[in-house]
Amino acid sequence: MLNVKEKSAVNNLSGLYDTDYYTWAMTNAELLKEGKLNEIDYINLAEEVRDLGNSEYYRLVSFLANLLSHVYKWDNQPELRTKSWKVTIINSISDITLTLRRNPGLKYEPVFSEAFAEGWKKARNIIYADTELEYIPESSSYMFKDAINKASEIVPDKISKSDIFFLNNLF
Repeated sequence: MLNVKEKSAVNNLSGLYDTDYYTWAMTNAELLKEGKLNEIDYINLAEEVRDLGNSEYYRLVSFLANLLSHVYKWDNQPELRTKSWKVTIINSISDITLTLRRNPGLKYEPVFSEAFAEGWKKARNIIYADTELEYIPESSSYMFKDAINKASEIVPDKISKSDIFFLNNLF
């Protein structure tokens, strides 16, 4: 049920989007629940729904970047390996798995390949910031399965076997 503020907001929902996002969101949610589709701010609402999907994509990109940067650093700076790198690798595998299980549409092409390429771009920035390495390739030197298998070699008893199985059988 709409409260007094939300009831008055229905008349100016699109304007409210920029001035009182909370009330805009709560009002639209209530209108949707009540089936009052002709009263919702469908243009801004459609954009917000798209942004929700994009946020899951960018979460995946971020998790891939963490995994790829740490596997790359592991391979190229053996003298600097730390336990925190292992922890990041473990968490990245877990986060990638959870994201793909909850959002299976992200594992299909071309979406996954695009996310992987974006993840590598971000990984390069992380590597540049964290290392003195002079050369970092433009394209990932790992395929996705290579990175997953390398991660399972680095921390063989710490990554869930079901996560490795799931990730190795995406495609």
